[in-house]
Amino acid sequence: MRGFILVILLQPLVSIAATVEAPVFHPSPKPTGRHWLFLTVEELTPTELDRARNDVARSLTPRSLARRRKVIGLDPPVRRCDLPVSRERLRAIEATGCRVVRTLRYLNAVTVEAPPEALARARGLEFIRKVRPVMALPSLHQNTQSVENHHDRNPQPVLPSGRDDPEDYGLTWWQSALVNLPAAHRLGYRGRSILIGVQDAGFNNLDHRCFRHLEVVAAYDFLNGDDNVGDEGDIGNGAHGTRTLSVIAGLDSGRFIGAAPEAHFVLTKTEDSEEEYPVEEDLWVAGLWFHDSLGVDVLSSSVSYRAWYDYEDMDGETAVTTRAADSAAAAGMVIVNSVGNSGRNPYPHSKIGAPADGRLVVGAGGVRPDSSYWTASSRGPTYDGRIKPDVAAQSSAVYTASVLNDTSYFNYSGTSFACPMVAGVAALILEANPWLTPSQVTEILHSTSSRANHPDTLTGYGIINALEAVYRAEAVVTGTKPAPPQTLILTAYPNPFNGRLTIEGVNPRIIEVYDVTGRRVDISRIIRNGSNDRSASLDFSSLPAGKYMLCTDDGNSGAHLGVVLIR
Repeated sequence: MRGFILVILLQPLVSIAATVEAPVFHPSPKPTGRHWLFLTVEELTPTELDRARNDVARSLTPRSLARRRKVIGLDPPVRRCDLPVSRERLRAIEATGCRVVRTLRYLNAVTVEAPPEALARARGLEFIRKVRPVMALPSLHQNTQSVENHHDRNPQPVLPSGRDDPEDYGLTWWQSALVNLPAAHRLGYRGRSILIGVQDAGFNNLDHRCFRHLEVVAAYDFLNGDDNVGDEGDIGNGAHGTRTLSVIAGLDSGRFIGAAPEAHFVLTKTEDSEEEYPVEEDLWVAGLWFHDSLGVDVLSSSVSYRAWYDYEDMDGETAVTTRAADSAAAAGMVIVNSVGNSGRNPYPHSKIGAPADGRLVVGAGGVRPDSSYWTASSRGPTYDGRIKPDVAAQSSAVYTASVLNDTSYFNYSGTSFACPMVAGVAALILEANPWLTPSQVTEILHSTSSRANHPDTLTGYGIINALEAVYRAEAVVTGTKPAPPQTLILTAYPNPFNGRLTIEGVNPRIIEVYDVTGRRVDISRIIRNGSNDRSASLDFSSLPAGKYMLCTDDGNSGAHLGVVLIR
């Protein structure tokens, strides 16, 4: 397959005489009947903890482990917050009459559906630390869309001299030149060897000509529970993901070039663009773990959870997605998130949404093509006074791939489209220096942007500068350089598979299989292929359809290997 981000933060441009301010909405969140149960840290003996950490490590790809080692000084690089909730605790929760919907990595929490009496019994469990309701809205379109017009296309950005010929970039010249992207591309930086994750409402036109080169490592639809991240018979519409993905990954020389077209991609669908699904934040966290476990270097997420949170909650500590995003960033993943499109609303509804308020999250704000602040871009600071947005890119009249056919391009507005541009430049920074940590990448973005010495609460440290950022990355001297991510030497076929799977390339002592939540699942049997100790067949006839991670080791050095499987 050739070939994904949340709240739909865009509105097609309309031809009218003057800029139209988006109407102010004050939607009323409503309870969903679901609750988050936050748990205390489970008491484990040193032996039990080591076993649990090793179990998680076996479900992570070599790339994920290598990325985590940059920031986690453990062997294996697995923290307590990465461990799943124990089966004993899940059984105890379900014994109260609550139905466990999903567990939340990073947060040591579970989502449950329960009548009031069952929830009351669950509150009485000694390991339940806190209970919070899961809220929802009838629709997110009201408070996230903003209206722009073609007038925004007329002002031209003030560009430094010495740029590349704009003919190669076609429609994307202005949005690329504004952040000095062509000059970074000219140095050879186009995202090669970087794994970028895109988490969105789906991707419904991966056949577009600008995606013909695209390399997708893995894709999963958490909303519908399948591997199809498009629209076919599913909840949600993938137009938004198609557009945002094109900003970062598109390649159609002479017409359209994205920020990091030579990167590899992991695509996840976690959002319902038609209606606010009660578990969107849960699904976003589940998708985050999927990206983490596969070793994604940079995650681009054009999402803003704000409506059921107060401004006081935008403190980097409260929102579920914010806490999870900061935890994933602390595991080595650079996370770029759009700040939202509520800037024209009255205070405090004009403020940024989660998870862009995270301390380790790069919040992407928006500007017009002439580099002035785009007034619909949500404003900072965070409630606790930190500068947000972090940086900015063009969010008004941004050209993207069309979802109507596989050859056209249209322009749209929203910080959704600033986000993938910033994420793409973050990928170029890591391409220039793959040993940088997320904090170092963020510092480089801050220090090389247009307002580095005088940040504000509208565009943060200002408009990013791709050329200066890769130069700065090249100059950073890191400490002990960990080994680069290993090339997988484990092969498995056929993939997608049915009942039988053959693996080759290793002498596996242990073969384990995990589902997309990180839960280890049983396989029927392992069949050695005669005298060939580097080949084996697995009987998967007992497994339901879905996506799985097969993990083993190389039989020699103990290096963990993994491969994604589809049934």
